[in-house]
Formats: sequence, C-alpha cells, structure tokens
Amino acid sequence: MPRVPFSTALTLLLLATAALFLTRLGDRALTSEEVRWATVAREMRASGDALHPTINGGAYPDKPVGSYWLVVAASYLTGGVDETAARLPAALAGVLGVWLLVGLARRLTDDGTALLAGAILATSFGVVVYARRATADVETVVGVLAAVSLGQRYAPRGGGPWVLALWAIMAATSLTKGLLGFALPLAVLGVHTLSLAWGDRLEGGFLGGLKRHGRWLLTPWSLLAVPLGVAVYFTPFAVSSGGGLAMVWRENVQRFVAPHNHTGPVYLYAGVIFVLLAPWSAFLPAALIPPRPGTPGDRFARVYFWTVFAFFTLAASRRSYYLLPVLPAASLLIAGTLTAELRPVARRLRGVGWAVLGVAVLASGLLLLPPAWVLPAPYDQFPRLPYPAAFAAGWLTTLALIVASLRGRLPHPARSAAVMAFAAFGYGFGVAWPALDDQRTRRAFLADVLERTAGEPERLAVFHARDSVFDLGRTAPDYPDAEGLAADLRGGRVRWVIARRRYLAGVHLPATIVLEEAVRPWEGVEQVGDKLVLLEVTSPAGS
Repeated sequence: MPRVPFSTALTLLLLATAALFLTRLGDRALTSEEVRWATVAREMRASGDALHPTINGGAYPDKPVGSYWLVVAASYLTGGVDETAARLPAALAGVLGVWLLVGLARRLTDDGTALLAGAILATSFGVVVYARRATADVETVVGVLAAVSLGQRYAPRGGGPWVLALWAIMAATSLTKGLLGFALPLAVLGVHTLSLAWGDRLEGGFLGGLKRHGRWLLTPWSLLAVPLGVAVYFTPFAVSSGGGLAMVWRENVQRFVAPHNHTGPVYLYAGVIFVLLAPWSAFLPAALIPPRPGTPGDRFARVYFWTVFAFFTLAASRRSYYLLPVLPAASLLIAGTLTAELRPVARRLRGVGWAVLGVAVLASGLLLLPPAWVLPAPYDQFPRLPYPAAFAAGWLTTLALIVASLRGRLPHPARSAAVMAFAAFGYGFGVAWPALDDQRTRRAFLADVLERTAGEPERLAVFHARDSVFDLGRTAPDYPDAEGLAADLRGGRVRWVIARRRYLAGVHLPATIVLEEAVRPWEGVEQVGDKLVLLEVTSPAGS
C-alpha cells in the first residue's frame, strides 16, 4: 500500500478533529459554568462595553475578559450569542491544539508518532468534552502548548525576536482564564533548562550549563518582552478599573496557596488523569516508564508532563478539569509508547493496556441492552441508547478489528484504534448526547416561565438563580436575600420569582409555587435541590 504523504494525513486528521468538535455543537442547552460565559458575552455585546463583564446586569470580574471577547467575536459568525457561539472558541482552539501538538511531536519524534499524538489528544475524553463546552479551559491548554512549543523550538538558539512572541502568547493565554498562561510555560521551560544544565554538570559545571541553556530567558530581548507581556495582560484591568486586579490575586495567587473553595485530596489527580485521558489512559502506566537509552525528545516530553502534573498537585486548590493542560504531554508519551521499542516491563504494561481496552470495548456492548435489564432502580428508568443500530455497527467493527489484531493481520493497531476512537466519540457527542438533551429539564421550564409571565415581564425576579437569565433572553432583578425580596413582593414591585429549591428551605415569602422544573426518577437529592421553581405572589399590594 502506498504511503500517504504527511501533509495529506495531517489534513485528514484536522478535518476529523474539526468534525468531532464542531458537529451539532449548539444542539444542547448550556449547563453549569457554560451559562456564565454565554451570559457575560451576550450582555457585553448588548452594552458595547468590552471591559466590564456583567451577569444579569451585575458586575462579574471573576475571570479575565479575553475568553468573553472570543465568544463575542464568534457571535458575529452565528448571528448572536447562542449555544454555538458560546462553544465555538473552545472547539476551534481544540483543532488548533491538535495541529500544534503534531508540529511539536514531529520535531521530537517522527511523522507517524506525531500524527498519532495528535489523534490521541483529539480523542481524549477530557479534550472532547471541554472542546465542546463553553469555558476557557481548552483555550488555556492550547495557549500553554503554543508557548511551550515555541520555547522548545527556539530556546536552544538563545534570545531573539521569538521571545517577544513567547511573552505575548503567555499574556494572551492568561487573559482567557488566569495566570496559568504565564506560570505553566515558564515552569516547563525552566525545569527543562535546569535538567539540561544538570546533564552538563560534569563537562562545564552546573552554573556554566545553566548560563548556556538559559540564554532564552537571560537575554536583552527579555528586557522588552517581559514588560510587553505584563502590559498586554494588565492593560484591560487598568482601563476597566473595576476591581479585577483583586480577583486576579484571589483567583490565582491566593487560590494556589489558600483556596476558599475547590479543594481536594493531594492524590486527586492520580485518578483524574485516567478519566481525562480515556481511552488512551490504558497505556499511561507503560508510557511513564522511560526508555533506555532516552532521547532528547522523550526527555522533553517527560519534563512537560511531570512539571504540569506536579504544579497542579502542589496547588492547594484542586478540581478535576484543572489538570487538562497535562494532556498534550501525556499524548506525546503514549504515542511514543505505541510506536517505539520498549523495555520489557513497559512492553508488558502496553500489552495489559491493549487487554484493558479490549475488555472495555466488549463491555460497552451492554449499552445496547434496555437499562431495566442491567441497572438497579431508579437507574433502570434511564432512556434507551439513541440510534442503537449505529452504535451496534461501530461496536461490531471494533470487535472485528480486535480479532484481526490478535491474529496478526492488523499491522498498525494504534492507527485503527485512533480511527475507532474518532467514530466512538463522534457517535457519543455528535449523535447520542444531543438526542438525550430532551431529558434535561431547565430549558423547557424556562420556556413555560416566559409564557406565564409574558404579560408583565418587568415584574419577574430571580432568587439565587441568575444563571436562568440566559434562557430568559433578558435581565431580571436579582435578590440575594429573602427579606428584600419579601418586601418587594408585598409592595407589588415583584409578582413572580424564579428560585432554586435549596434556597427556599427555611425562607418565608408571600408567594406560592406555581411552576416546577421536572424531576427525573434517577436524580438525587443534590440534583433535586438544584431544580428551579416559579413562585407567584399570594398577597399583592392593595389586597
């Protein structure tokens, strides 16, 4: 079979990635933190004020403005800030990230391994989820990857104009979510510089090696680049003068050492990485065993991986998705594990990884069965798998490929696994997930609210439910305390209130529930507490 040119293979990979990240991107309602990004961007576009983020008309300086700007820009392509516009920046960033990783991997390894690394990144669970989600997490991953890739390419040459680009990229990345855009690339490149200097200690001494390998930072270009990066990052905060710098301190520096929330055990990421990297995490144990002799490319990938992993582990604030920036490095290591000659122990672990993947594929066939056959109550009332024939076709094809591989008739099993991963995630996120969106109840509830309050929309308020205003399509008075709300209900200024159930416990309002968000049988106490209700005043003014 003739070999496919690298440029053709890369184009096919990027097209497959774009299809995976963009197909039916706006067919699902926004959830959780997605609503914040969409609401801020919509109000920013409506007001024309790009420097003072608001939610429901109230200031929201918690995040830098850069990610909102991207959503606003996307809205001019979609015709408005909707689900597609909110998610488009992350999806396009995901495609860019795959392209950047292939370029980095090609310099560190070879063409085949580079393409496989890109495919692994594109089909890692964490990347697929967050590339289709309206947050700034994938933009952060890609910005860090861009800075690290630039440094890896040019740092051995010392200083130069590229240092300006490095600091500009780090500043732009930091404007999407926080100072990680500076911290992670500098940590990776700095640790790599130290490792090179340590390797040269027997020849020219550690300090001599540090001076030689650290020329990319210890250069006159840094005298211009560092102020440039600082100016790019801080200018929006200085112009807005809205208290954003205090949030920078709280959400970055203070959160790292003494967080007010989002805490977790120190071992959290040891398990999380296997979820974010699935299905390729089956090969992670083998990938973490360094080869002998190691190559400069492999050493760089390991520095990249362990520096990012250690950074988030040492941080006092921990959440599962914080670890996403480690996935490009993990993809590099796993691609090398699947294509290179390994030490015996790593080879055995790689075989275990293939076995685990095979068992997982076989077990996934249970999804074709009715939930009542395999799940206990109340989960036996889950909806059936959408389009089961499409899933069955993919499942049987994958089983056939596994059998062919076991018989030695599949020369490149990793490539076949990547193709099937694209197909599996394509079905899951492009077919099944949007079809199951009907099971979500928030959008239907708010549509009923709009119909019920259409006569007097100005008398609708929210109580601990400001994230509902996106689907309402407009702002509504937001009451943080029950006393003020009760007074305005009695005074006739408010007639209806959208509230979360959990915040009504122990609260006495002169209103009764007239609409309730539907509850599914399998939803637990926490989910029920998060449901919305509509209250209507029972003692209007003058009665």
